Amino acid sequence: MKVNQRGSSYEYYFRHEGQRFRKGGFKTSAEAKKAMKEKVAELAGGFNVDEKTPFVVYMKEWIRINKKDELAPRALQTYYNALAVFEEKFGRISIGKITQMRYRELLKEYGEGKYLKEPKDGRTTDSVKKLNMCLRACFNDAVNEGLIVKNPAYGAKPSGKKDSKPEDDKFIQKDMFIKLSDAMTKKNEYSYLFIYILCITGARFGEVQNLKYDHFNYKDNTLHLPGTKTESAARTIPLLPSEMKHIKKTLMAMPKNMNGFIFYTGSNLITHNSVTKVFKNFCLENKLGNRTLHSLRHTHASVLLSEGVSITYISKRLGHKDINITLKVYSHLLDEHDEQERQLMIEKMTKLKSVVDK
Repeated sequence: MKVNQRGSSYEYYFRHEGQRFRKGGFKTSAEAKKAMKEKVAELAGGFNVDEKTPFVVYMKEWIRINKKDELAPRALQTYYNALAVFEEKFGRISIGKITQMRYRELLKEYGEGKYLKEPKDGRTTDSVKKLNMCLRACFNDAVNEGLIVKNPAYGAKPSGKKDSKPEDDKFIQKDMFIKLSDAMTKKNEYSYLFIYILCITGARFGEVQNLKYDHFNYKDNTLHLPGTKTESAARTIPLLPSEMKHIKKTLMAMPKNMNGFIFYTGSNLITHNSVTKVFKNFCLENKLGNRTLHSLRHTHASVLLSEGVSITYISKRLGHKDINITLKVYSHLLDEHDEQERQLMIEKMTKLKSVVDK
């Protein structure tokens, strides 16, 4: 839920059950927030909130309105997990009584391993950051609605007891990545084709899982990815003719599902576990250690960066909401790329200067 200024007036915008609601012409931000609050209450069948409303009640409704229709199941579950952690810590504390001190205590305890299944050795910093991201976003909207004056998550520094996964574990070396992609062309099986598409597109698991036959345009060599994480994730990307040829050949050799979904296995869509099993076997055979399917997305982006593809294009290809997300995730790769560019610049300028001096 957002309130924005447009010229000399204000407007509100939010999504509810897959529909967009936008209205402008308000003289002040407060008027827009009030109208938005009333509209949300109307759509929710009378649900209304104030500073005395339990935060868990507000967040549950907030997730339903803002996230349920926009996120893939796994991403959506991250928000529900955050809600469960908060409720376990604070119960039904009212939204107006959450202080920065108590909120930071929650993050600290979560990092130490408290709440939910309580891992003995604590949690990683990345896990604590995800919790903070979910709760902070909800608090932000509570501020925008005028329910609270300050965001309790402001200035918080999430930290866990365990180090986050090393950057090297999030990527696969380029030669091994090519080997994997080639290996996935050797069998006409769902899991093999699935991993192959992950490699050549950098797509999210849910995006490939939901692919349909008509998402492939064989004439233009393009693939439409439906997008499952955010509204901006849907996109159409180009594939190499050789890649499209293999996909078409494989699909022709496999039974066609009448419901239109490529990865429908008879009773449901292919599961994460079944695809991971094939990938883990490859990693084991090639001594790659512990890698996840998501590392293929990171590796796809890193290969493009190493080949000089612009970060702007990569951001669009990956379906990021904005380029700042891409810059944040791949900052260390950009640093390496910048160093290569710096060396190239020095070489060229040195060569140019030597010509001028002559």
